[in-house]
Amino acid sequence: MSRYLIFQLYASLVSWGEVAVGEVRHTATIPSRSALLGLLAAALGIKRENEQQLQLMNQHYHFAIRPLSPREQWLRDYHTVQMPKENRKRRYYTRRDELILSLEEPGTMLTSREYRCDACYHVAVQETSDAPFTLDELACALIAPVFPLYLGRKSCPPALPLNPQIIDGTLGEAFHKAYADSSYGFNCEELAAISSAQLFCVWEGEQQGVSGFATQQRGDQPVSRNRWQFTTRLQHSGYLTEEC
Repeated sequence: MSRYLIFQLYASLVSWGEVAVGEVRHTATIPSRSALLGLLAAALGIKRENEQQLQLMNQHYHFAIRPLSPREQWLRDYHTVQMPKENRKRRYYTRRDELILSLEEPGTMLTSREYRCDACYHVAVQETSDAPFTLDELACALIAPVFPLYLGRKSCPPALPLNPQIIDGTLGEAFHKAYADSSYGFNCEELAAISSAQLFCVWEGEQQGVSGFATQQRGDQPVSRNRWQFTTRLQHSGYLTEEC
């Protein structure tokens, strides 16, 4: 038996950034680990400059995600971004450097950004030993976040409260209870129109109440926010196996 913090994510638009090089910024179908860590850090009021606190956050939590919307659709939006013209004699270390050091050489780059429409998820958080914040503290932060929360991009705010709840059991039991037990308050009339009790989910680490069929590497484990560096991690996918 384990203890999980479960909360819901729903928005008309979400965007979970994949590794991007070039003009198209793709989105994954489920939240990235870096996006979920960033959401918790924003709720707690941890600033981007606080590298030490962010590193602690990155090391001590496992996430599991259950997508719930079979009506989810895909959208690509068109953007223009100010960029300096190419100058091989200069070396830029950040985008800020590019814009500040090249004011006399403005240019425009065309980009496309992908979004998911009507996406709905339940997210389970499990703490490891020596975690800097307890699950109860994370739940309180999600109820009254210090900084505004968004789902991947600042243009994607949550459309419903996250409604964090602490649920005991295996991962399968916790997800089943969150969806089926009305006392937890996750389901509402608006969400019932787009969500269904799908059994598919993804998770990290060793979990009970689920049956895996695939493991993949994802490059969304933050290493340094200042240097904008990430490394890979293992993510398992499969189905819930237990009913409440």
